[in-house]
Amino acid sequence: MQKLLVGLCLFVCAMLAKAEDVPVILARMNAAAPTLHTMSANIEMVTLTAVIDDKITDVGTLRMKKGKNDSIRAVIDFSGQKDQSQSREIGFYGKTVRIYFPIAKYYQDYDLGKNSDVLNQFLLLGFGTSGDELAKSYTISPDGTEKVAGVDTTKLLLIPKDTKVKEHLSKVEIWIPLGGSNPVQQQFYEGASGNYRKVTYTGIVLNPSIKGDLEIQMPSNTKKRTS
Repeated sequence: MQKLLVGLCLFVCAMLAKAEDVPVILARMNAAAPTLHTMSANIEMVTLTAVIDDKITDVGTLRMKKGKNDSIRAVIDFSGQKDQSQSREIGFYGKTVRIYFPIAKYYQDYDLGKNSDVLNQFLLLGFGTSGDELAKSYTISPDGTEKVAGVDTTKLLLIPKDTKVKEHLSKVEIWIPLGGSNPVQQQFYEGASGNYRKVTYTGIVLNPSIKGDLEIQMPSNTKKRTS
């Protein structure tokens, strides 16, 4: 009987957590976007490669800082992995992505060129993004409610409007806390491959003090690889 009552309570609570209307969420994002300058969080990133049914989970931290013209600099630190062979730090510096492997003591730089704007659009999608910007790039529809990391959220489905973007990104799902403006989870689906990447954010701190430019800190004997 007790289990039945608990089950009924959970069902009723789920029914009461009503999805918010998209225009309401976008309006909050419009108001919040200009106020977000820096952000830090703990992240869990799950990457699925469908063709070999391989799922990898990375756990680490993220720091982000907005620069001029809303350009984004960010550092994702996965150096604390249980499997140290997977340890790495990823720096996003405008047109350059730097990946540093602390165990092997080398790093590689990748020039994004014209694709840097696309990266900025996908990186931290929903953090500091205005609702108008989001609606300009995606067709947005509500997809119910869901509890993520203990938080009640409205799940939004985003379909890219740009046909070139669609070739690489078929859809995005983001989970926005009820009454909130920034996502606690995102899931990116890669074209028709079945691959996806899901990122969950916890311990989010908005506008922490981050002095200077965000950089990966590397020992002086770190070598650069070009291939």
